[in-house]
Amino acid sequence: MIKGQKLVCIGGGTGLSTLLRGIKGYINAEMPGHEVIDLDNLAAVVSVADDGGSSGKLIDEFGILPPGDIRNCMVALASESELMTQLFSFRFESEGSLGGHSLGNILITALTQMNGGNFPKAIELASRVLSIRGRILPVSLDNTILCAELMDGSVVEGESSIPDRINREPIRRVFLKRRNGDENMPCKAYREAVNAILEADAIVMGPGSLYTSVMPNLALPEIASALRRSNALKIYVCNVMAEPGETDGYSVSDHVQAVLDHAPINLDYVVVNSGIASEELIRQYVREELVEQFNRIKSQAQEAIDALDSSECRLEELTEIATKIAELSRSTSDLIDPSRVQVLYREEVDGPRLEGIKVIQEDLITEMEITESHGGEVVRKKVIRHDPIKLAGVLIRIIGGAA
Repeated sequence: MIKGQKLVCIGGGTGLSTLLRGIKGYINAEMPGHEVIDLDNLAAVVSVADDGGSSGKLIDEFGILPPGDIRNCMVALASESELMTQLFSFRFESEGSLGGHSLGNILITALTQMNGGNFPKAIELASRVLSIRGRILPVSLDNTILCAELMDGSVVEGESSIPDRINREPIRRVFLKRRNGDENMPCKAYREAVNAILEADAIVMGPGSLYTSVMPNLALPEIASALRRSNALKIYVCNVMAEPGETDGYSVSDHVQAVLDHAPINLDYVVVNSGIASEELIRQYVREELVEQFNRIKSQAQEAIDALDSSECRLEELTEIATKIAELSRSTSDLIDPSRVQVLYREEVDGPRLEGIKVIQEDLITEMEITESHGGEVVRKKVIRHDPIKLAGVLIRIIGGAA
């Protein structure tokens, strides 16, 4: 068993924080093989493409990098008291200016301003407050917009707009452009993130939304180059559920191919969940996506009605709306298929396409209850996620050479 490995985890959203929480918990509990990872040398490379919710408001008001995913990673790795981590996660619920903001996001924003706009310094100081072991590194210090080029050549701008777009054409690729300044000037990776990748013994990409959490990191040429040059063991953790608007109907090998299209690297392992979600939850996922789809159709129909009420209504405008409604209607039948909801390895489909990559299949899922806010109304619901400890255990066995 190899000990004290330097691990780099790349991603964003809830997926990366879930992974970090699992690694910290596994090591602190001194479970089998825990000594494989040196927690003090762990580095989390975090996407800064988020533009929704609290982060989006802070970007618009203060022009800082989005703090939300950074904050989630801090809470996941915190060694400080439970009260302090609860404070960082606390979200204000009101109709006023603080409504929707988390206290941690506001504190990171304050620390950034107190240090002359130095975002890495703000992360460092906030990390001290939470007594974090390891490092949390933004993948870039540029204020970026995530863009998705679809198969029909159209482009959708904004991380939060990609999964909710009306045009449901599959995604060909994602790329980053600068939010301010010269859009033709390429976005640059944070040097510390590049160095962490080059110095790593093992690199884990995912889990998380493929195109809006994992890919924003790989879309930076310097990150893709560092991954190619690195001699580290490279592992991709595949999502357990399909992401509507991102990976509808994707197989395991489709996920992997998308990663390799953005960063052509030698991938050593793919970790895939083999646990089957309950029929009740699968039906819930199908129903939720159908509701969203019908809302999209309703929105387009209302746009057509409004156009008809206008004295300047053009036939071309109505034809375009009718085409969108027809496309949405055609794709609705695909959403009813429950087999498209969960991502599972299929030998006949994935085997030939993943030749040379070792696939590790284990039951890695857990059901959990989350809270969401919809139009000011707080809703609690069950979802399927990676079990943090199970996932950490599999990765530690791989990195330690026992898998």
